Amino acid sequence: MSPILAVVLLALAPPIPPPAADPPPSGRSLELIEELRTLHHKGSATTGERDLLKAHHELLGLFWSSIADDGQANLPEVTLLGAGERFTACGRAPASNAYCPESAELGIDHRGLLRRLRLQSSPSPELSALTVLAHEWGHHINQAISQGPYEGREEDAADWRAGRYLGWLIDQQVLPVEDYTEAANILFRIGDYHQLSPHGYPLNRFRAFIKGVRSELPVGSQVGPWTMDTEETFSQVVKQNRSQPWVDSTLKVYRFEIERGSQIAGNFLKVALGVFNCGFGSGRACAGSLASQGQAKPDGWFRLRTMRLNCHTGFFDIEGDGIARQRISRDRKGQAQRIAKRICAPTPEPSALDVQEFNPLP
Repeated sequence: MSPILAVVLLALAPPIPPPAADPPPSGRSLELIEELRTLHHKGSATTGERDLLKAHHELLGLFWSSIADDGQANLPEVTLLGAGERFTACGRAPASNAYCPESAELGIDHRGLLRRLRLQSSPSPELSALTVLAHEWGHHINQAISQGPYEGREEDAADWRAGRYLGWLIDQQVLPVEDYTEAANILFRIGDYHQLSPHGYPLNRFRAFIKGVRSELPVGSQVGPWTMDTEETFSQVVKQNRSQPWVDSTLKVYRFEIERGSQIAGNFLKVALGVFNCGFGSGRACAGSLASQGQAKPDGWFRLRTMRLNCHTGFFDIEGDGIARQRISRDRKGQAQRIAKRICAPTPEPSALDVQEFNPLP
């Protein structure tokens, strides 16, 4: 699809209906929200991290039983195991970032997870643990209720439910936009591009996650100083002079970007290694090389950039993206168009009453 056609379709598309309103939190839910705001604000600490997980575990149960519009009042309980513990079922496997449906147990152990994922950013240990916890809870809800719009796609369904919980937390001002972007980065990197993996393609998982977020936090929402322009973009005006529309406005923007350079290079290397192993190596080495073909992952993450947008000329530029200044209508992500619609509205002319000078009464 051409960029121009995409922009036309975006403009003609009907407005996105707002998500169904969840009931406002009360009672224990409200207490946990206040507690979690404090815990997230404190930062990384071993005891605080465990307290945070336990509080989120309890709040997840309340969210899916009495707050979410498709929740279930008699939701089966799930047990949160600690790091190093084993499931009582599922072959007594280590309870490390996994859910056991046979015993309704889940375990979170994010140690080493960030190192293995090799993220471009540095999310906190608390956020990493929370992201995995929300995903594993998604598996529990899939078993207890349904896979929602992802029937037959268990991992995507769990990511969608994780997105719903995190989107609700953002709406409750427990998490900032920065944490949302980091959670999306984590889930993208957990996915991979080959059929031997139990997880889905990174882009599919990312889209399922942000679809869940949008169901709780509609496009156009204001989150602190940030505006959610599209599902994949946020913006914050840094400098704008409405009386001088010919001068660039400066904004901070989050945009989700996919870089396939490392994926292409990695797959070329695997092909070369496969040719060598199959020509000169053992049969086992050759089979292993063939099985690994196409498994190199792309990089995908929310990047924080600076946007210059000119309401007078209708052009914008993203600093450091390697793309020259271009028309606002050419932004394939649709962010520049939505920003321009929001900040480039003409300033109304002052009325005669506004400019009339009044003398004070004697």
